[in-house]
Amino acid sequence: MDYRFFYNERQLPCARLSMDHEAFGLWLTDELGADTEQLSRLLQAITSLEQGQQTEFQWQGRDFLLRLTRDDAEVIALVLLQDHSLEELEGEDLEFYDAESFAACGLDDFKELLSEWQEFLLD
Repeated sequence: MDYRFFYNERQLPCARLSMDHEAFGLWLTDELGADTEQLSRLLQAITSLEQGQQTEFQWQGRDFLLRLTRDDAEVIALVLLQDHSLEELEGEDLEFYDAESFAACGLDDFKELLSEWQEFLLD
């Protein structure tokens, strides 16, 4: 998963990710942004998942649902969930949806992405 972090013309942090992971970039930029407290909570949730204290974690923002399991991370645009349940979407071929609406990766890759985002914000 390739990514680039930068500040836009309004000095807001932005993330651009490679194809198939674009939704993570939108989620970082629009949902998480510079909220370092929420970022810390997410990293703590990942640690809980890794240590087996939780099996799943979900966080709903304005436009996306973030779902973490012990193995995977997914962001799903809420507009996709308006007409489908999450269980229905899991059974469907999500290739038909816009890459900006859904992305998934391993939990380790997602943790690395969040850690890099945290470093970027603190610089």
